[in-house]
Amino acid sequence: MASPLQTAVLAFVVLLVAAPLAKGSEFFPFPFESFNPTPGADFSDNPGYMPNTEPEPKYKFDPAQSQLQQQAAGNSLLMPVPTRTQKVKWTGVVVAPNPADGFAGSYEIISNNTGVNCMHLAIAKHGKAIMIDTVALGNSLLKLPNGNCRKTSNATNAKLDCFAHSAEFDYNTGKIRELKIETDPWCSSGGFAPDGTLINSGGFALGERSVRWLKPCPTCDWSDYPNALFKGRCFELIPEQGKMNRGVSVFWFFKETTEDSENNLYPFVHLIPDGNLFIFANDRAVIMSPTTGKIVRELPNLKDGLTSRTYPPSGMSALLPIDLRKTTPGQPIQAEVIVCGGGYKKCFKDEAPNGRFPDALKDCHRISVTNPAAQWAKEDMPAPRTMGDFLILPTSELLMLNGASKGCSGWTFARSPVLTPFIYKPNEPIGRRWRALKATNIARMYHSTSAVLPDATIMIAGGNTNQRYDFRDTTMFPTEMKVERFTPPYLEPKLAADRPAISERSITGGMRYGQPFTFQFSMPRVPVDQPHVMVTMYAPPYTTHGFSMSQRLLILNITQYRKGAPTQVTVTAPPTANIAPQGYYYLFVVAGGVPSKAAWVQVV
Repeated sequence: MASPLQTAVLAFVVLLVAAPLAKGSEFFPFPFESFNPTPGADFSDNPGYMPNTEPEPKYKFDPAQSQLQQQAAGNSLLMPVPTRTQKVKWTGVVVAPNPADGFAGSYEIISNNTGVNCMHLAIAKHGKAIMIDTVALGNSLLKLPNGNCRKTSNATNAKLDCFAHSAEFDYNTGKIRELKIETDPWCSSGGFAPDGTLINSGGFALGERSVRWLKPCPTCDWSDYPNALFKGRCFELIPEQGKMNRGVSVFWFFKETTEDSENNLYPFVHLIPDGNLFIFANDRAVIMSPTTGKIVRELPNLKDGLTSRTYPPSGMSALLPIDLRKTTPGQPIQAEVIVCGGGYKKCFKDEAPNGRFPDALKDCHRISVTNPAAQWAKEDMPAPRTMGDFLILPTSELLMLNGASKGCSGWTFARSPVLTPFIYKPNEPIGRRWRALKATNIARMYHSTSAVLPDATIMIAGGNTNQRYDFRDTTMFPTEMKVERFTPPYLEPKLAADRPAISERSITGGMRYGQPFTFQFSMPRVPVDQPHVMVTMYAPPYTTHGFSMSQRLLILNITQYRKGAPTQVTVTAPPTANIAPQGYYYLFVVAGGVPSKAAWVQVV
């Protein structure tokens, strides 16, 4: 029997690549898939991976809660979260904020029940969050309308699945709309096309060759093309909608970085300024040309023989903000990548299945990916972490949240959730870069997600370490259906009067590479001088399994600034598609460290 790992359910990573991969006026997401060459490798008996085929548990429901949750979601197809009469105790990691740092953030529950566990998350340009889960874990809490069930196989007499496994969530109102996804997107990948269409690729079983398209509109639903990808793929472009790929290229790097516990799935992929791709898998990193598929150079590795940074040890990575104010005409644009956390190579196969949960890693490593002579620079986080998220904030700081301090990815394979988010300040000296924020009381480990919202707050969702939607009293970490909104320190209530506001009416047309882009913003109080103003643009990513695909933040160069009521500012658009692939971005004004709400702007 071929293991699910050999069918490459987990290994897709999508990046919206730049001009070299354009076909006419179209740009395509670029997935990578790991390859397992281990002869006879079979993890089908490993409880950390396989779906549960046992009958659904019988739960108790509170009719009053059912009505309240349906009203809040504006959806009568939503089933209530089952009632639990007791809880299994667990201990999380909390790092106390320094009182001298001031406001440490705040939390708000914006939904008690989204109906679908948020394993995958993307924020679309029509103001909605798209949530995706696997179809393999049984019933969700959100039904599909009568007559709109999905077939569970290609057999004539296939069973019907009448529950939704994807949903559109309005993070401002709490309303939920069920979406129908035909094939299993379990541990797939995603990204946005230039017109804002969400593209989801790969998955499990009937979904492993699928590409799914969702346009950003109030009534749109998934279009699923189950044979779009070539079976056995390793290096493959997404075909145009409705078409099929006829072949693939094998990428040797994934062969060389796989092990008996894989350890190279969900590799970290970042588009760098020269148009090449930084790829980190297991404990090694390379720069690869997306046009030729060949390795341009290999970076220093992080090998120690014991630890890995990618799934299932599951560290975190981000392309640090690219500051276009510091560029010199004719000189290459510089970029750095950071890789944090992870765990022990043997956790998934040998340790966690036997009830042992080793400490996650506490270190981070940074490297200039545009300097061929660069070496990794090491620093430590305030606490160990695996399975966390690493988001870039509009202020050019980063936010690390979610995850666990012990164990690794896999069903029930982690303990000791890290409840404290950390701010990372990349421009500060080592020793002053990390700041602990207010802790949550909700465990978010395996299959949890987060996203920066257009209002500069953070949406936190999902979390399911179980082999089904599990709400039993005996379950340590039941499936988490709540959604939190986290308000970072830069939105401290007393700073509300200092918050700039972009004039949406002044955003006309799209940004064109290297061209001036002018818009206006206002300040509730006194307008600020140019040295205290920063304009940033952020590519909203597709986040799953601790990696935010296609995420990037650019700091734009201000060329003209006219202070007034309103203030008018002109910036220079990013120079090439290697710096900013075509598509929709959040545009922020940061005045005195306080960000505006974002305006959507399209790079064309």
